[in-house]
Amino acid sequence: MPANPTVGHAYRQEYYAGEAEDLAEVVRLGATETVPFGKLEALVVTKEWTPLEPGNVEEKYYAPGVGLVLEAKVAGGTGRVQLTKFTPGR
Repeated sequence: MPANPTVGHAYRQEYYAGEAEDLAEVVRLGATETVPFGKLEALVVTKEWTPLEPGNVEEKYYAPGVGLVLEAKVAGGTGRVQLTKFTPGR
């Protein structure tokens, strides 16, 4: 995740040829979503994929001060992972 994300910014999440070639693009800023933890605002949304698994695409939602709060398959299958609990660090 870039420190100052902007819509359209694409980047590598990790790279090890033939093993881990994950890519992401910031697709939305300021999103709002409700997960079991509660309603979250000011989210950064990314589209993530890898050329090693063509056709599989996920959207991930990140909340400031929290991190990943929602992950949803948008192509290549179904699935949804949501934040249910959060305890801030000290």
